[in-house]
Formats: sequence, structure tokens, C-alpha cells
Amino acid sequence: METLKRQVQQAPIFDQNHLLNSSITLPCLNMLKLTKLKKLLLILLCLPFIGFGQYSNYYNIDHNINANINKNVNVSGTVNKNVNVSGNVRNTITTIDYGALANANAQRETNRLTQQRIAIEQAQYMDAKERNYAILNANRAIEIAENPMKAHTYGSAYTNTYTYENEKWGPLRLRGFFKFTETIQIPHNSLFENVGQGRYENISVDGITTEFISILPSYNYRNHPIMSYKKQKEYIARINYLIDYYKNNEKPKRKDYKKNKDAFKKDLKRYEEICDSLDNTGSLLSIKEHASAPHIKENSFFSNPIMNEEDSAYCLKKEVVRRLVYGHTGFRSSLIWEDDYEICITDNYFSEAQGVRYFVKVRYKADKSSDLTFEDLEGRRFYLSKFLDKTIASRRISDEVYSTEDNYKPKRRWYSNSEHYMQAYNKWYDRL
Repeated sequence: METLKRQVQQAPIFDQNHLLNSSITLPCLNMLKLTKLKKLLLILLCLPFIGFGQYSNYYNIDHNINANINKNVNVSGTVNKNVNVSGNVRNTITTIDYGALANANAQRETNRLTQQRIAIEQAQYMDAKERNYAILNANRAIEIAENPMKAHTYGSAYTNTYTYENEKWGPLRLRGFFKFTETIQIPHNSLFENVGQGRYENISVDGITTEFISILPSYNYRNHPIMSYKKQKEYIARINYLIDYYKNNEKPKRKDYKKNKDAFKKDLKRYEEICDSLDNTGSLLSIKEHASAPHIKENSFFSNPIMNEEDSAYCLKKEVVRRLVYGHTGFRSSLIWEDDYEICITDNYFSEAQGVRYFVKVRYKADKSSDLTFEDLEGRRFYLSKFLDKTIASRRISDEVYSTEDNYKPKRRWYSNSEHYMQAYNKWYDRL
């Protein structure tokens, strides 16, 4: 560690490029490698005691089999009312019949809504106008059940302006905007219910929850470099070491250098350079690599080795396809996973244009204690995904005013130690 400290004291100024190429943290990285080696040995020793039988084998595919999967079934059109909704559960994705599953979903929804329509017709109303509107809405709901794409047609346009001056959206400027206007098509409420905070929810007759979650776009106003996953790992490892050094060292005080003024100036300059480096750090993965989720591996637990974190969720499968997101070519990145409580398919939508990044999240999930399987989730997803693809593609933002760095944002070099800096930073953030 003494050698490492001397390297920090002697290193040149830390700018973005230097952090990428500097060898200053090689001893630190070697220690990280040793730690990882120890963890690997521990995992190998424990493997005989770890049972993976509790995880689904639905996505375990023999890739030599040319599976006959019909992916082009049209959900719209006439619903086959003779579909056996309670059919046998298939064992693997290689045998899935998307058309049958989509029709089964449509028929269940139609049956439910037809009963509602009968009740609506028999209800008491103030006048004929109110009754006719209720029946019209019920008829539309049945159309949507047979063809979810019509939830977009019968939805309503909504425009909202977000501004950091609104107390609710103060942190918007940290996402790169002072303000922008967003235009979306709210889905018909027979398909998705607005549950607040940019979230829409659909719960199927058999208990599958589909969440549609809006996430504010972000603008790279600080011009963070776009990196590969490998480069970003190296970059963050170096940043983490500098953070540790900063936390464990206070700002040099003149009174401690009475006999050596030159040493004081040198150490102070070095400390301030490290502070400035930490104040200006940041990096982004390319959208394509972000969509590929390189830190998550199939048939393993979720983990983020960059942040040295591991999750309890177990990833069964990943897939990435092209999709339009906010009118720009992007990706739909799917993670199929389960934990002790849920089975879930998560579709993350990403795109980027002119420095602005767009994100939307969709989840199809069910309790693990239920009789529902991944085949049920796949069927629900196939039934709803074309509608979701369309509504996400149709979103737009306009009238953007991009944010700039706040001159009042605390800088590390202003404070004697990391604790004082964090107190000032938290007060500043709360004022946003």
C-alpha cells in the first residue's frame, strides 16, 4: 500500500483519458484479481452443495434442433373461440405455439369483458347519452381484447411539459434537462390502468401482471465518454481506488508543513487534482452494448462486477432485437429470470439520438407460488408486445432545453474532508 500511495502522490493530473490509460492502479487491480480468485475457488468448492434444480428448465434448448416456432401469427382478426384455454403445459420453448397462446389470452379477455358488457347494458343510467357512451366503451374494450393494438387507436393523446423549476421534477437537471415536452398516447383503460408515477398495469384473468414503466430520458450534458464494457470496468476500478484514497485522506493543512512549504504546495496540488478528477468522472456504455447487458450471463445469478454486486435473481435467458423507441432506432433487451418469489420477463427498451437517451421498461411477471409457468408469460408477452412496441415507438419529446453544470454544486476541493463534502452535497441535492 505504501508503494500505491507513492504512485498517487507522483501521478500526473487525472483527466478522463489519463484515467483510462494510467497504470497507477495496477497494484489495486492485482489485489482485485486475487480477491476474485479466492471467490472463484470458494464457489468451486461449494458447487457440490449448490442445487440448481429449483430453477426452470423451460429455456434449456438443444440448439441442434430446428424448432418449428411460429413467430408471425397475427393476433388481430377473428379469435378462435374453440381454443382450449386449459391445455397442457409444454415443457420447453422449442415447442411453444405463440398463436394458440395469443388466442387463448384474447379469448379469456373477451369472455370477461362480454360479461361486463351485459352488466353495463342492464345498469341504470341518468340518460340515454350516458348509457350509449358506456356501451360504446364496453364494445371498444371487447375489440381491444381481440386485438390489443386497438388500445393505441382508442387511447388518448397526452402532452406534458417537465421543468426542473417544478419541485416534483427538480432532479431533472441532473438528467441533462432544464425542461422538455413529452407527447405520448395513453392506452385505453380497458387494457392498461394508470397506477401513477409513470406506471401502467394490466393483470390478466389468470394472474399475470404486466407493468409498463416510463423512465425520464437523459441528456449527456457533461459529455461523458462512451466506452466499451471492458474499458468501463477498468475506468471504474481506477475511480473506486481514487474514491477510497480521497475518503481516507484529509486536505493538507499548512500548519502541518511549517518546515517544508514546497511539500505543502505539492501535496495540496495533488489533493486538489484528485478532487477535480472525482468531480468530473463519468462514463456511458454504448446503447448497443448497454442493451446486450454484458454483466449478466445466462444460467447464472444477476451480478454487476463493475460495482462488485450480486443479486438473488437467476437469469435463464437473454435476447436483443431491434425496435423503435421514441421514434429512434434502438433495441428491446429481454431478460428472462426468476428468484424465490417470482418468475419474470423484463423487456428494456433503449434508443439514443443527438445525445439524448430514451428508456422504457416492461415486465411480465407472476408469483412463483402460483401454477403459472414461463410458457404463460411468453403467451401474455406475445399477446401484448405488438401494442407495447407501437406505443413506445410513437412517443416523442420536443422543445428541449438542456441543462448546464450548476455553479453552486459543491466541489470536493472546497472542503477539508469527504464527510464535510457529502454534507454540503446532500444539502445542495435536497434544494433541487
